[in-house]
Amino acid sequence: MGKINLCFVLSSDSSQINVKDNFSANYQLIYKPIVSFLYANPELKFTFSFTGPQLVWYKKNYPEFLKVLGELTARKQVELLGGGFYNPIFPLLYPSDRAGQIEMLSSEIRRATGKRPRGLSLCASSWDPSLIFGFQTCGMEYVILDSSLVPDSKQYYLPIISADKGKTLCVLPSFREFSPQKEIPVSEYIKNLISSVKERGLSYSENNDYEQIVTVFIGKHQLAELLNSSWLKDFLAELKNNFKDSVELSLPLTCRRSAKTFVQAYIPAGISSDIALWASNPFSSVSATGTFPVTIYDFFRTYPRQEALYNRMLYLSLLLNQCHGDKMRKKAARDKLWEAQTGEAYICTPNGVVADSKRRLVAYKSLAEAEKLLREADEFTESITAFDYNCDGVDEYLCRMNHFNACIGLKSGSIFEFDVMKNCGNYADNFKRLEKFDGYTDRYCRGFFVDSLFDEEEFEAFKNLRTTDSGIFTNKNYSLSVFNSKRHEIKFEAEGNFSTLRQPVRLRKNYVITGNGLMVQYILKNESPFSMSGKLTVESNFSRPDDKMKYLLEAVSNGERNRLDSDVKDPEMIEKVSFVQIVDSKDDITFIFEPNENASFIFSQISFQRPDKNGKTVVAGRTLVTSFCWDVQLAAGMEMEKTINFTIVAAKHKKN
Repeated sequence: MGKINLCFVLSSDSSQINVKDNFSANYQLIYKPIVSFLYANPELKFTFSFTGPQLVWYKKNYPEFLKVLGELTARKQVELLGGGFYNPIFPLLYPSDRAGQIEMLSSEIRRATGKRPRGLSLCASSWDPSLIFGFQTCGMEYVILDSSLVPDSKQYYLPIISADKGKTLCVLPSFREFSPQKEIPVSEYIKNLISSVKERGLSYSENNDYEQIVTVFIGKHQLAELLNSSWLKDFLAELKNNFKDSVELSLPLTCRRSAKTFVQAYIPAGISSDIALWASNPFSSVSATGTFPVTIYDFFRTYPRQEALYNRMLYLSLLLNQCHGDKMRKKAARDKLWEAQTGEAYICTPNGVVADSKRRLVAYKSLAEAEKLLREADEFTESITAFDYNCDGVDEYLCRMNHFNACIGLKSGSIFEFDVMKNCGNYADNFKRLEKFDGYTDRYCRGFFVDSLFDEEEFEAFKNLRTTDSGIFTNKNYSLSVFNSKRHEIKFEAEGNFSTLRQPVRLRKNYVITGNGLMVQYILKNESPFSMSGKLTVESNFSRPDDKMKYLLEAVSNGERNRLDSDVKDPEMIEKVSFVQIVDSKDDITFIFEPNENASFIFSQISFQRPDKNGKTVVAGRTLVTSFCWDVQLAAGMEMEKTINFTIVAAKHKKN
């Protein structure tokens, strides 16, 4: 049994929000000091993981940093890991996108340091065996995965050979338990490392001539603490004086190529253990109890907002692959699609707010820009199509119009995704309240044109944003009665029982889609032999993920125009409203509601509280809640009809 090869790896920077400030601060705090330390201490070997935007920023602002990295790489003191240019979650991508992102980052690294990477790391260690072929085709010799993905019976601190359909790839596990801490004395750290690793060695009868490998990821701020506390200096001195025959600093590629003993293992799909903790209970850390590894798709079942972004990204990938128009515009669209594939928008991490709506907003904007380019590259015609958009086993109805995309589902017959083509995000990207953090739990998804029929008591709860037990139609699965793609018309209907008397009622809901908006017609019928009274409400929720984003709200009531405060926390209601205008002041988009009959109008803002990395609750997103309400007084067998015209304009719209 030989030495233990220890490989330190520095994780990459965030690549989406506040890029300039983030990269600049981390350069001064972490990257500049560690490279200076490496240059002055040739015995220290270190591996870096960079995103593509990070390297591009360094090339523009600190080219001398990349020059020094190239020198350190040439003297085999530093290795740069490859991966996806925008640090995507690879199992979510089509093979062409995987290969394109890997090649894009590899080319950037070669230009910066003179060498192509031969290994890669994965966002959240999100793994699937089907990745092996693509990684091998891209010239990768190994991948670093979190050790939690490797079966315990295969944990010998040796390189692992994983195979899929005749193709193989070397896997180097990374071990978070060996992450150095400034509070742990250097000698104690090394002794613990040696005793833990040697304990899991192969038996003599299997092989006695091998060297074990321990790969350790170090966080950026953790490394800054080690540098400031002189821990690394003490570590090098301790290795040289007392442990030079037991532990040797190395690089992953060197270990891979010099290894003589491998462990064969099948590694099933999964994600790293620190992310898996959050995958079973929304916004709470819970240890997994099942026998199967947690995958990115399990994570999506728990966090539907991340899954909704994935569905949008996947649809854009399909559009891109089907585009046969202008090649330059198609290439530009692919670049914007890749930007939107950054993993931090799809998965929560312990290094920030568990669900960051700002990151999703940036991704949605990139996807909108990509679709605009595709529309320009190929001949675009307005359309509505029926297909299983979100892979739930039933069809949804996607309306692709000049100014917007709207996706309508059978659940409450509502719009659950609404993208404006002026490079804006998904205005229906709303959280659901959770009692643990927000005081109440929402029992429905906050989309556009969510219908409810309440009695007086339930309406009071609804009006004051309390949890309601029944809205009859809020969570009903509507049935499709008419779908006319040529006339851009969709008709739904649903049935339910109203109040404690369980009076049967029927609601027909008709959409007519136009290039700059839509018309929604409601026909409510009392099918019971008795008269009924209640409140019909139509709710639309506007996501507000960005603090800089503010909605300007105006309404015409009794013929007078009123400016309303969209930031109110307590709901407000005004009567006899005939016109409502909502302006997204940041992106200069105006939404106009015009009911055919005067209605009561309720509005308020909800702030969704979610935990940060320290367990404190912070605001993770906001929603402007708006509702139109009408009194329902129907005799037996009678029906009533209400209509709302909804218009979108890409400039501030004033109406007298």
